[in-house]
Amino acid sequence: MLHFVNSKIMKMSPIEKPESLKSAARNQIKNLLVTGKWESGVLYSANTFADILGVSRTPVREALLELTAEGYLVAHDGKGFRIKDFSEKEVSDFFETRRMIELYVIEHVVAGLGAKEVQELCDHQRRMRERNSAGDKIAFLDADKAFHLHLVNCHQNQHLISVMNNIRDLISILGHEAIIREGRSQMVLDEHQAVIDAITRRDGAQAAAAMRTHLEATEEFIVAQIRLRASA
Repeated sequence: MLHFVNSKIMKMSPIEKPESLKSAARNQIKNLLVTGKWESGVLYSANTFADILGVSRTPVREALLELTAEGYLVAHDGKGFRIKDFSEKEVSDFFETRRMIELYVIEHVVAGLGAKEVQELCDHQRRMRERNSAGDKIAFLDADKAFHLHLVNCHQNQHLISVMNNIRDLISILGHEAIIREGRSQMVLDEHQAVIDAITRRDGAQAAAAMRTHLEATEEFIVAQIRLRASA
């Protein structure tokens, strides 16, 4: 038999109103980060963003501290915030996690993908080609993210989707610099096409192998960029 809980014994605090200003500030600042518009190595103060966004300093500072806790930023003794510099080990950990997720997903979804799902993957690839031809690196990386997340979404595991989204956002901070390197964007397209070709043949093992090649190449480019910055 079900019993109703006596509200008098429930010790809960009233739900506060949504922190809309902090959320809005966080979303806009994070967008600057993942689209490569926040300059690396530069300190930005909460006051700077508060002036730009036309809001008070408090919600902006809370948003910046939240992004710091999530691993996007580093706070500097009340002077400001800068983009976090990821170590080679951290990048290696990101890509190890991506391989664990994406290779597993491909091997499990390829056989069951319908024509619609395969076409959507091809559409993401087409958008990448178009954005690459137009020289729009931000839109190129957005389509690249959609390409990879599409396959994970097909597996319908919300936990894996959440992890992948977080990793992709963090890697996006470094991805812009890696893509800028001469010829890398075309290499990404070629590597993606190898994945698509194997998926079209419903060859899960070959699709996973092609994805492994792609992820390892991307990791190498990002690590090379870290080393280049360290030696500058």
